[in-house]
Formats: sequence, structure tokens, C-alpha cells
Amino acid sequence: MKVKVIPISAVLLIFFSSCAAIFNGVVLPNQCKRCAVYNTLTGDTLEVFEGCGSENTKLEENAKISAFEHIKSTGNCNIDIYCKSWKKDPEEEE
Repeated sequence: MKVKVIPISAVLLIFFSSCAAIFNGVVLPNQCKRCAVYNTLTGDTLEVFEGCGSENTKLEENAKISAFEHIKSTGNCNIDIYCKSWKKDPEEEE
């Protein structure tokens, strides 16, 4: 019987990704980020990623992946991302 071994790097990656989301949700719940994937020639926004607290974990990385996929599928190299961060006032919370 062959036993499948999960590489330790995969386990650590999952562990630290989960820890980052938990940390952002507990310690930085008001920290928000918005990343837009846009066409630099036309200024058209192709996709928007936005979140606060744990939702902003890996937001910029996801926007970069989306930009790469747009470039790859269309052949248009004039795709870029723009990200901004802000702190949400406690009164704005839902």
C-alpha cells in the first residue's frame, strides 16, 4: 500500500494563509483594501477586488492573477492593477 505524503511546504502554506486571514480579521478588522484591474490605454476597469479585515488577505495577489489572465487571454499587455488601502471608521461598520 502506497501512502501519499503531503509536502511540508504545502501544509505550512495553508497554515500561514489561514493565520493571515485570522490575524487580519481579529487585529485589523477596520483595515480595508481595494484593487482594480484596468486597461491602461482606455482606462476601463476590468475587475475589482475589495474587502476589509480578513477579506483583504491576498487581495492584491488575486488582482495580479486576474490581470495576468486578462493579458494571457486577450494578448493585450496594457493591463495593470491599482490598489489603495484605508481604515474604515467604526461607525461605518454594518
